[in-house]
Amino acid sequence: MKPIGNSTGPRRFLRPILWTLATVLLIVLAITLSYLYLAQSNPSGKRVIKSLGDGVVITFDEADIPHIKANSQSDALFALGYLHATERSWQMEMNRRIASGRLSEILGSETVSIDRFIRTLGVKHAAEQQFDKYPVTAKRLLQAYADGVNAGNTQLGWVLPVEYYLTGSKPGHWSPTDSVAWMLMMAYDLGGNWHKELQRLELSQFLTTKQIWEVMPPFEVGEPVTNMDFAKIYQDLKVFNPKAGPINSRSKNLPATELSHVDLMGGKDGVGSNNWALSGKLTASGKPLLANDPHLGLSAPAIWYFAHLDAPGLNVLGATLPGIPAVVLGRTDKFAWSFTNTNPDVQDLYIEQIDEKNPGMYRGPDGLLPFKVRQEIIDIKGAPPLHFIVKETRHGPVISDSYARAKRAIDTSRYALALRWTALDIENQSVAGLLEINRAKDIDAFKQALRKNYAPMQNVVMADSDGNIAYQAAGIAPKRLLHQGLYGVAPAPGWEKQYDWNGYVPFEQLPASNNPEQGWIATANQRIIATNDPNPLTADWDLSARYDRIVDLIKARNSHDADYMKTMQADTVSLGATPLLELFKSSAPTHPLAAQALEISKDFNGDMQIDSAAALIFNAWADQLTRNLFSRLSYLFSENYGERNYRGALIAQVQNPNSPWCDNAKTDAIETCLESSNDAFNKALDYISNQYGNDPKKWSWGKAHIAISEHRPLSKIPVLGKLFNIETPFPGDSNSINVGRLELLRSNNPYQTLQAPSLRAIYDFSDLEKSLFIYQAGQSGWVQSKLYRNMNPLWAKNEYLPLQMKPETSKRTLELNNK
Repeated sequence: MKPIGNSTGPRRFLRPILWTLATVLLIVLAITLSYLYLAQSNPSGKRVIKSLGDGVVITFDEADIPHIKANSQSDALFALGYLHATERSWQMEMNRRIASGRLSEILGSETVSIDRFIRTLGVKHAAEQQFDKYPVTAKRLLQAYADGVNAGNTQLGWVLPVEYYLTGSKPGHWSPTDSVAWMLMMAYDLGGNWHKELQRLELSQFLTTKQIWEVMPPFEVGEPVTNMDFAKIYQDLKVFNPKAGPINSRSKNLPATELSHVDLMGGKDGVGSNNWALSGKLTASGKPLLANDPHLGLSAPAIWYFAHLDAPGLNVLGATLPGIPAVVLGRTDKFAWSFTNTNPDVQDLYIEQIDEKNPGMYRGPDGLLPFKVRQEIIDIKGAPPLHFIVKETRHGPVISDSYARAKRAIDTSRYALALRWTALDIENQSVAGLLEINRAKDIDAFKQALRKNYAPMQNVVMADSDGNIAYQAAGIAPKRLLHQGLYGVAPAPGWEKQYDWNGYVPFEQLPASNNPEQGWIATANQRIIATNDPNPLTADWDLSARYDRIVDLIKARNSHDADYMKTMQADTVSLGATPLLELFKSSAPTHPLAAQALEISKDFNGDMQIDSAAALIFNAWADQLTRNLFSRLSYLFSENYGERNYRGALIAQVQNPNSPWCDNAKTDAIETCLESSNDAFNKALDYISNQYGNDPKKWSWGKAHIAISEHRPLSKIPVLGKLFNIETPFPGDSNSINVGRLELLRSNNPYQTLQAPSLRAIYDFSDLEKSLFIYQAGQSGWVQSKLYRNMNPLWAKNEYLPLQMKPETSKRTLELNNK
């Protein structure tokens, strides 16, 4: 009898399917292995590049710094462009698309508002006009760099960084104007005063000018720089949109860092930098020491790429920005320099009155003027293109058509908001200035080259082998007179000439210092004032907490060495916390964990150490107290809390135990600041216990304060975000020298940090070959490379790598030849 059914039938059917699956898996495996083998994540050997002028030899030292040896400066910058492209191709592609407003071509509708705003500013258009005015020598060097970038991308062939495959894109053509445009984006990222002006305009709908100064106080003791009642001006003009309300224009799928300008906000509170120089009379060696740690968004890959350029008339080592053909921060064999942001007010908003009978005209000082208009088209992946008109006034581009918060704030049927910004000036030649800086033979020539820096304005602290230390504010800032007009603190009526800029501060009148008697120079975004000009460069300085702490540490001893510079850069005492400690410790919370929390916190001195439970308790308390005082501002608080940390306002208000801001308007009683503090303490303990358990002995600041280097744009995508992002527990807070700015309402974890020291460098003039550096990621932009994140553990622990022009050993060599 034959068996029922035939067992060989299913097997016969499955066998070819299994063979097909196995074949596909083998092909995928072969392609993956070939990709990993061929990917130029650690380039070495020889490459033939026809467009290269002469042969270039690149050796990589133990820290993976490339040492580019070339026979001409053009070839050196060609090689730098080549390395930027082969090591950081995806990063450069994103830089290019951000600056030209072309993200949506590969990322879709999520980024349309970003592209529209950047197109409205006209960043790429301004870059093209500025480049036309560049000296011929600078144009040639920029072209050589661009040729190197394009050659590097071509060399990659089909083996591109994985981000290209995930987005279905390829590297685009890099032009010299892309470098100029990226420099403009860096200037935007470091100058966000216009957003503070917009916030004061928004607050004027509900508060008096006096109350606005309480919420956004001047960061120095004394009267505000203007006495004008700007809130009344806006009320009288009826500029407000009567239907204003909360909006949610921020994508939850995009990273917050290095796309910070894409969030359309620059100049965040607590994002700045530190630098200081000590003369030989304060050092153990008798020679200067110079330290620098710029605070920028943490990104993966990092914003910086270290390199050494060696060619006739050029010998410079330090941090480069992929996209820009120069060492931005670094040293020669004779001098070194460092930057912090001066934070001048170089952006003003103007309220332009639209003619009711002809919306194509607006009110000028002497009558009606036509808007300048141009059409823009944004191609959008997966959607029809967007056509829109950009308008400009005599002050600059109209942003209220493209930025949701500006559009919400005003009655756009009657008014427009235009932006005046120095960086868009056709005279801006900042990249040419960087090229001259790199060629400077000595510190005097370096200072001369600083005259070409236009935007962003920087506090430049320098030192040289001859024992000199010096300071120079370098950049362009409008002339302003104290207590005259609005001083740039709030949007001005555009038809009144009194609010127009009246030229720029001459270079000779900018703050400067040479070999001061005290033997040291330090800057940390605090108020900078020139001895021969009493007018501050802005009304919106940062709190001086980091600067004050630097000064305290310098004065704490008579003799300093490189190890003490490391100690200073690692310091986590927050002078932005100490004014609040008395109220914090006098609180009487009723939470079940209150007694333990108070016992843990009784000796807390504001030191935000990574293993400190008291630091976690304090920061959660300060967060909740800030919300108690200022959340009555509704969406105007929630939308800004994170960009603005309100620490200056909080400190000012709790000095008065009965400040009306401490009262809870939702109750019939009138609460004091101590009662508000008690409530904040209870809320803080609720939050901490819910997140980190009910045993305060197991709490620590590092569990909450996580430094995250976000990848763009994959950081928010499940699984991929974990692969591409770099995370580590981190000490400090928004006001410590070792800064770790809190995200607050901008994140599910309010105490994580996305802005911290983007690099640390120490230059020791007893022997410049003993100089040191570190940053938070690695030299490679290829996620599968061990050099993608290898520096992160060192950075988190304040350890360093050597920054040498003549390293004793090298790991690999790459030769570029034209035949």
